[in-house]
Amino acid sequence: MPLLHFSKFALLLTFLTSGCVAADVLGDTRDAASKTPYVSQLNEPQSNAYFHFARARMLMAENDREGAIAAYRDAIDYDPDDQGLRFELAELYMAVEQPKAAIRVLEDVLLHNPESLKANLTLGNAYFGNQQPGKAIPYFRRALELAPEKEQVRLHLAIALVRVGDVDLASEELKELLKLYPESRSGRMAMARLYRETGLNQLAVEQYRDLILRNPNLDQAYLELGLLYEELKEWQNALDVFRDVLEQRPLDFTLRHHLARVYVGMERYDDALEELNIIVELKPEDFDARRKIGLIYLEQKRWADAVSAFKELLDLKPDLDPSRYYLGTAYESLLKWDLALDAFLGIDRESALYDDAISHVGYIYLETGRVSEAIELLHSRMTEGKPRPQVYNYLTSLYTADGQHENALNTIENGVELYPDNVELLYQRVLILEQAGQHEDAMQAARELLAVDDEHAETLNFLAYALAVDNRELDQALAYAERAIKIKPAPHILDTLGWVYYRLGRLIEALKVIEEASLELAEDAVIFEHLGEIHLALKNLDQARTAFERALQLQPDNLDLRGKLETLADTQ
Repeated sequence: MPLLHFSKFALLLTFLTSGCVAADVLGDTRDAASKTPYVSQLNEPQSNAYFHFARARMLMAENDREGAIAAYRDAIDYDPDDQGLRFELAELYMAVEQPKAAIRVLEDVLLHNPESLKANLTLGNAYFGNQQPGKAIPYFRRALELAPEKEQVRLHLAIALVRVGDVDLASEELKELLKLYPESRSGRMAMARLYRETGLNQLAVEQYRDLILRNPNLDQAYLELGLLYEELKEWQNALDVFRDVLEQRPLDFTLRHHLARVYVGMERYDDALEELNIIVELKPEDFDARRKIGLIYLEQKRWADAVSAFKELLDLKPDLDPSRYYLGTAYESLLKWDLALDAFLGIDRESALYDDAISHVGYIYLETGRVSEAIELLHSRMTEGKPRPQVYNYLTSLYTADGQHENALNTIENGVELYPDNVELLYQRVLILEQAGQHEDAMQAARELLAVDDEHAETLNFLAYALAVDNRELDQALAYAERAIKIKPAPHILDTLGWVYYRLGRLIEALKVIEEASLELAEDAVIFEHLGEIHLALKNLDQARTAFERALQLQPDNLDLRGKLETLADTQ
């Protein structure tokens, strides 16, 4: 923090170091010296104060701030009435991030001069900097009373009011400020930010637009307006704003990053890549741009291009674990198992991505017929400390795939105990309990999950389908299914909704919904079996036979389906 105040000693120091003025003074005093006897002033308080003040300034120049603080305090001890010394000491305390010490000094100033505008304003700033905006407000108010024409004082007061949550009063102060100073850039910017923070986005847009109209070269207003449009997912508006600024600042790489992000939001991936490639061409060391290029390739499923991007990034900076992780993901998608393993196993154990990486390693072992190695790897991770939830999740899946149902259930229960609010673990527990034949326990586990996340569509779907299969609590089943489909309009949830309609006897609605689901899940035997049952209930025997035959084609070992077809043949 710059030291803005110059005490009388600072003025004296300037005076004495000015060559011409010093010579004149010496010239004037030579005549007087012949008439006035010499009296030593070495021990005068002001002389001693000046010595320590000058020493403080020298220590500041040498960047010895602690030494400067001690020297300022010595100067104040010799001249306690010099408020300038106290201000400089307070500002120094603020510069070294000791706001409490600054506050004590400024309170001493106010004791001697409660009408000091500077003391009130600086003390308010000190409290604000010490994360005590509530204590800052009275000093800002007093400063405003002393100088109602000061734009910055009203602005500081408004910001402090925002920090204590008094948005209405803050808005009133800012409106008054803009009434007095319509061209105030800082006031209008603060008003726009206030509207943005409080969710009054349209008003924020209007303020930013007005600010830009009055100050066409104010880049910060363009940037914040573009970011606001981005938050609102008004991609085209954000794009227009960022493009306007980029025309004036074509080498602003931050703007190009924003543009790329907007293009990604618009799913215009090639345009995003163009912006990022410009950045890399002009600024090869921009690793973030290179990373984003690789991530876009992953999003586009351009696995080989993603491999090239992340390999190039790792050649430049080998210690980037995220790049190594994404490289492994790209190799995995290309089914290049050995290369993927090399990438994932190269991630350091202390990395935040380590648990994700070994989960992928476990998956690769599973895909390559090395189930026991996958289990051993993840089980070993369990003994090394508290693993992340996905390790429990994947180890449970491995045990299930290997037919070790008891170990799977124990693992998922341990995971839930450690992470009781993790919905992925909670949902997997539901499925494991159902697979183990513990149907009522699974239902209870599903209800417990909804207590954590009542918008979890898969759990709602599970409960709806389970109740429909049990042919009980059908009104509740319908409520679950309707909520699930609203949250996640997926074909398997449509099938559940149709089956609930069937159980309720609403056959036409059931037929319409399940036919729609069958169009998207043409390889799902259960959906066609449901379709057959609905046609059968509607006496559409030919359509029922067609549906059952399709289901049997997809699931040839289903003896129940064969029985239904035989029964149909007998009735016809």
